[in-house]
Amino acid sequence: MINTKGLTKMYDNVHGIKDIDLTIDKGTSMGLLGRNGAGKTTLVRTLIGLLKPDSGEATIDGMDVRKDPGSIRKIIGYLPESFGLYNDMTVYDILDYTASLHRIEKAERLKRIDGLLNKFEISDIRGMKVGALSKGLRQKVGFARALVNEPKILFLDEPTTGLDPIAARGIEKLILELKKEERTILITSHILSEAEKMCDSVTLIKEGHMVASGKMDDVKRKYSEPSIMFRLPDKQSAAQAMTIIGTLSSVNIENSDNRLTLYLKDPDLLTPVINKKLVEANIPVLEIRTQDSSLDDVYFKAME
Repeated sequence: MINTKGLTKMYDNVHGIKDIDLTIDKGTSMGLLGRNGAGKTTLVRTLIGLLKPDSGEATIDGMDVRKDPGSIRKIIGYLPESFGLYNDMTVYDILDYTASLHRIEKAERLKRIDGLLNKFEISDIRGMKVGALSKGLRQKVGFARALVNEPKILFLDEPTTGLDPIAARGIEKLILELKKEERTILITSHILSEAEKMCDSVTLIKEGHMVASGKMDDVKRKYSEPSIMFRLPDKQSAAQAMTIIGTLSSVNIENSDNRLTLYLKDPDLLTPVINKKLVEANIPVLEIRTQDSSLDDVYFKAME
């Protein structure tokens, strides 16, 4: 649904994006992750036609972003980080105005707007001016506006930044519901735990360059270091176990109270050997658990 090859847009020799190769399949969600200023918003704005690329190729649903930006805008929805709402307009009027820009007939506009107001649970504020709303409610209005043309593809720029936990959870729930509708979604974010929940794939950007890209599990597998947690009865047992394990192999070990976390290159092979040695030394093992790397772990390792 979204493809780029060597996509480049530089403001100077430092800021922008360079040589971005990206593929997002239909009906999937991708998290575009990186620090502030890494180039995430530049990439999104280039894809939706707000910025003209310097070089490279980019297509949205088979349409070239340079040659056919008008047709592309008909099938996409965009939620900018700043929302871009008119504070003096009511919630309903903003949605109606946006629908009219898409040349949607009045009867159909009424139907779609009522559906969106219900979907986002904001029917009770339809007559309120946007400037009087909380940030969480303005976010919902902006999100509803992005859906008024029933887009195939959604571009969401930092959709939960600055929201309180309850409002952020609400936005996260809405994104998961949209995934079930098989919409293609590109989410820029620097909140890794949320991206991990919402996204099927991930692309990491650093200083305008793509560091890694692929399905979430594949990227994790590439950059993660397998770890096994051994839980012992007490600190003394953990210290004894650490000494024994250290004689077996050059294993990276973290000791926290009565828990040892071992980073092993071949955990399936070494874990039973380690457990046997501890049992032979009369050190009871209360629990052994494989620990998967989080997206946070992968992010920091990939960005080194």
